[in-house]
Amino acid sequence: MPDRHEALAGNPELPGERMYRRPTTRHRDGFTLVEMLIVIVIIGIVATIAVPRVNLSRIRSKTAIQTLGTAMLAFQREAIARQHNMVIMIDQTSRSLRVLYDSTNDERINNNERVRMIPLGEEIVFGKPAAVPSRSFGSNAVNFTNTETTTGLPAIVLYRNGSAKEFGGLYLSTTKAMGGAPGHDNETWSMEIVRATGRAEWLRWNGNGWVRGF
Repeated sequence: MPDRHEALAGNPELPGERMYRRPTTRHRDGFTLVEMLIVIVIIGIVATIAVPRVNLSRIRSKTAIQTLGTAMLAFQREAIARQHNMVIMIDQTSRSLRVLYDSTNDERINNNERVRMIPLGEEIVFGKPAAVPSRSFGSNAVNFTNTETTTGLPAIVLYRNGSAKEFGGLYLSTTKAMGGAPGHDNETWSMEIVRATGRAEWLRWNGNGWVRGF
């Protein structure tokens, strides 16, 4: 004898009874391999168009300059806090700063004195393009007359009272700006040391004039 469900399914017109139906399940298909490949190709094309328009040189150089600006401020504070000189040597060959924690206050490297090296960063060099006007401290890449005697490198000396030994400055630029690459003429900076306060002031060439800040 057929069971009740089979009877209902085979005779939908039985009075007072609901027809039994097996529930159905919908399946939603995902992306096909071809669709995924099309999306990847489109993303690649968009990236190829967009990336050249991003000035990576400008981004890297700005980051490097901001790091150096923060470091110079920290060195001045270090001189005051530790009550000894800080000597910042400018090494153009290795594109770096050599920082002497001058505990003997004689402005030269002695045994057991800490020396720290800070690289300028990718694409950053000392100097400015010839077309960029000079600041009042001079036109050379580095314009400090004082030198650290053991290395012979030009140096910025920050005293323990917060002042600097002399007024001077230097220029920093990118390799692309120095090479005259179009669109990179605003990647040159000057750093000027104020003697009375020992403060490093930063200016950027924006293509038309020198402006303060990064």
